[in-house]
Amino acid sequence: MSEPRMLGRRCSCPSSFLRNILFFSSFFLTAAGDTNAEEPPKVTLERVADGRGNRVCDLAKVSVKSENGRRSVWLVRGLVRSDLILRHDVRPGADGREITADEIRLDTGAPLRFVVSGSGGRIAASSPVSTFRYFGQDVSRKTVRCNLSRLVEETDHYLLPAAAEYIRQGLEDDGLAPEELPVLALLAVEKRPPRPSSPIRRKAPLPEDAPEAAELKSAALAALDEK
Repeated sequence: MSEPRMLGRRCSCPSSFLRNILFFSSFFLTAAGDTNAEEPPKVTLERVADGRGNRVCDLAKVSVKSENGRRSVWLVRGLVRSDLILRHDVRPGADGREITADEIRLDTGAPLRFVVSGSGGRIAASSPVSTFRYFGQDVSRKTVRCNLSRLVEETDHYLLPAAAEYIRQGLEDDGLAPEELPVLALLAVEKRPPRPSSPIRRKAPLPEDAPEAAELKSAALAALDEK
């Protein structure tokens, strides 16, 4: 005689229990992933005008933070023929010290990079071709200036006049923003004398419904998302 089948209802219990485990595991993994998500980018659009109200340039500042660090981009449009892009990245290093990477470039051209680990560490300046290391306090030395000039030529020789125009127009932020460090590094290459007086510059918010605003914001966000 065949034995009665009494196990049919029991078979569904393990599979139901397994489904619950998988559901809650997926829930917690998703929740953990959300804690690492980046904040929405902060966007500031500005128009810089001279003392008579004439437009000098437009400026987009975007920044974002996450558990893995923070990064920001300044995009200057109208100062020179191409967009001047200044990028600043900060992330934790393996030894606990922050690694800071700064870039300066024109439009989609190659960037000149400045990377330093910790405060007062040696700076690694890199073109697409070569790298030169120096300490920030030595930037006025002739050897450092000559090597930085070489890196500029290897990257984009128009970077130097763009950085000089940025300073000539008085665009540097009060107190010096981190994004502007590459501009000052390139300014040391030519060792220009200080301006006799700062030009009058007025910054005002650029309305988001202005004709130029959408394209300016889009370009800055694209530069921020680049790896």
